[in-house]
Amino acid sequence: MRISRIYNNNVALATTFKGQEIVVIGKGLAFGKRKGDMIDPTKVEQTFVPDASTTNERLTWSLEQIPSEILSLATELEQQVTQKHGIKIAHSFIIPLADHLNYALVRAQEGVTVDYPLTLEVTQLYPTEVEFGYRALQLVLERTGVKLPENEAIPLALHLVNSQFDYEDMSRTFRMTEVFAQIFDIIGTSYGHEVDQTAMSVARFVTHLRYLFVRTDQKAQARASAETSMPLVTEAMRTSYPKAFACARKVLLLLEMHLSQELTDDELTYLAIHIARLARELWNDDSTETVDA
Repeated sequence: MRISRIYNNNVALATTFKGQEIVVIGKGLAFGKRKGDMIDPTKVEQTFVPDASTTNERLTWSLEQIPSEILSLATELEQQVTQKHGIKIAHSFIIPLADHLNYALVRAQEGVTVDYPLTLEVTQLYPTEVEFGYRALQLVLERTGVKLPENEAIPLALHLVNSQFDYEDMSRTFRMTEVFAQIFDIIGTSYGHEVDQTAMSVARFVTHLRYLFVRTDQKAQARASAETSMPLVTEAMRTSYPKAFACARKVLLLLEMHLSQELTDDELTYLAIHIARLARELWNDDSTETVDA
């Protein structure tokens, strides 16, 4: 590998023999080097491929500002996510993760605390990602000796949620989380029960909602026709589970309002199926009683 750009003594952008650009991290690997020099492979501790969506300016600023130890830590965490836990991510989150960890450590040293919104919602809706957040805090403690506040697990979890979809920033992830919380409020009110968001049926529903939200938000679905492709299933849900169907209509209206587009009858049917299953598994409710529309 040859050096393309030096960010500091420990971090450089290198070009492999196949022409691929990668970021290399290692103590002193760029010390005394110049552009075009070979890199000693024995000094390379971590590598990662810069995300295509990251601008050169953003990459340069981040790699010059973030300590190599934090970049190495973020790289290790991403490897755990993809290799050990099998979570598929749409884009690398090493840079935003390292950036957050760096500022969290600075805040901790200065005694500054931050209150994060949606803590309860994130904990309930994304348990796997929150578990990652706590693991990240433990790794920070092991590597740096600094104990970050436990609530830092929440934004770390949201970084992982964000990385699983093709989102450029965190604002859409926050919006998605807020909408999910409202959806479960609607379901709980419709059935007169509090929704246990740790239940398996809820986890399945959240997975469906996440991909529905992303598909529609990115306008990946063709919506030229409002006709349903499975009219028999839709009618069966309407007649057999009117309570779930009426609740699904309310959820659909909420989604349409936030997504600013009309959803199909197929989506309404899938929502009704998930809600009926959720009600049956959580509250043993197979009720055919209607609810107010």
